[in-house]
Amino acid sequence: MGALAGPDRKDINIEPGCKPDWACKPMLGFSTWSTQILDDVPGYGGRTESPWFNETNIKEISNVMRQKMPDYEYINLDSGWSQECDENGRWMFRSELFPNGLKALSSHLATNGHKLGLYMLPGIRKDAADANLLVKGTSHRLGDLVTMKRQGNGFKDTTYMPDVHNEVVQAYYDSIADLFAEWGVSYVKVDGCGPGGGDQMYPYQSPDNRACLYMLATSFKQRNIWMELSWYLDHSYADEWAYIANGARIFIDIESYSTKTMTSSFRVFQRITQASRWADKVVVGKKYGFFLDLDVVVVGMTVDGNCIDGLDNDDIRLSYISFWALLSSVFCIGADPRKIPEKYLRMLCHPGIIAIHQSGIMARPIQSGNVWTNRKQIWWKKMENGKICVGLFNAHVYMLILGMNQGFVLNLTDVGITAADIEDVWTGQNLGTHKDTYKVYLRPGQCQILMLTPKTSSPLS
Repeated sequence: MGALAGPDRKDINIEPGCKPDWACKPMLGFSTWSTQILDDVPGYGGRTESPWFNETNIKEISNVMRQKMPDYEYINLDSGWSQECDENGRWMFRSELFPNGLKALSSHLATNGHKLGLYMLPGIRKDAADANLLVKGTSHRLGDLVTMKRQGNGFKDTTYMPDVHNEVVQAYYDSIADLFAEWGVSYVKVDGCGPGGGDQMYPYQSPDNRACLYMLATSFKQRNIWMELSWYLDHSYADEWAYIANGARIFIDIESYSTKTMTSSFRVFQRITQASRWADKVVVGKKYGFFLDLDVVVVGMTVDGNCIDGLDNDDIRLSYISFWALLSSVFCIGADPRKIPEKYLRMLCHPGIIAIHQSGIMARPIQSGNVWTNRKQIWWKKMENGKICVGLFNAHVYMLILGMNQGFVLNLTDVGITAADIEDVWTGQNLGTHKDTYKVYLRPGQCQILMLTPKTSSPLS
């Protein structure tokens, strides 16, 4: 049997319109991981041992999202939904969590307009290979495909890298995709992908498993399943990630893994710098069906009436939501929708902000997007209706404290116009007509999202 390979990198040419219609808007939904790591909170936590996300709770969440967050579409079960494989080495759900199976769960979600997502790792499951299980529909066994016992992803000793990426390995991945499609799965987060992974001090913990990812992509594309890659993917391979997938995590986890709070203002603003590395990659956006993933939005995470999202104030919360929307990032909330206070639900469901997000257009920075050298971050994008959306962010945010107020000057020629009517998107306030420049002072961590209606044509537009 010969090896199967993905396209040579030099042969990859991502064309506009290369993805199906459902892939041409950024994902908007809920994912379970952030709530899974609340280990000391009754009713949550447990991670993979006794996760709180069971059939009853996920159905309740879907019901609440339909009522309170009608624009949110996906519900993803992160790591922990599966602890073992079936007789063909495929990922199998935990019957104690989902006694009626995932098909029944996805059917319930569908009645609310929601799509089910699952988490998996690339490579051949270690337990399946060690048991030398039969690949469904073939006479080949999984153990025979991984005699070299190479690591298959960034999480050690969970999967093996195939010795050769051949038609039997493709058949294995096809069988997984068939099973997921049978269950009604519409989204799969594939974790431990590389080149990438790790953290700022120890990057590239994930092996180069692109050959497996190409195969998984072939399987999932044929079944109309959104494929998300994670984590900290190397932007140097943007064309390949866009060819393979619909979205890619570009940085470390946003969760701080503290025992008391979920994240921090500092971790939120770190992502601006990372996002700027992708700003010149033309393959990002709705035209290509590929979006950045800045990680989950934990704004308003509340337990027993206490907000534990770890953010300093509502200025930060608005900036958090705004930057994700401006970049049309994959946007999954991390807080339990049943417990988000009304104030934060209004932020997360703001119609103007959702419209900016769902435009599927990635913003780009004016001047440097590095927050450590440029604390006055200005990002912009041209909307399909000809209006221009601009985000001003005071990135004077440090690990333990907030910094100083900053004065901003937006030169309209930087966005291709000379005059515009300007509206504050969050407040709906008409800020008047401005010629040449717009000026404002912002508190540390504060943002302002502007919608500009050009008043005159310009050769720069």
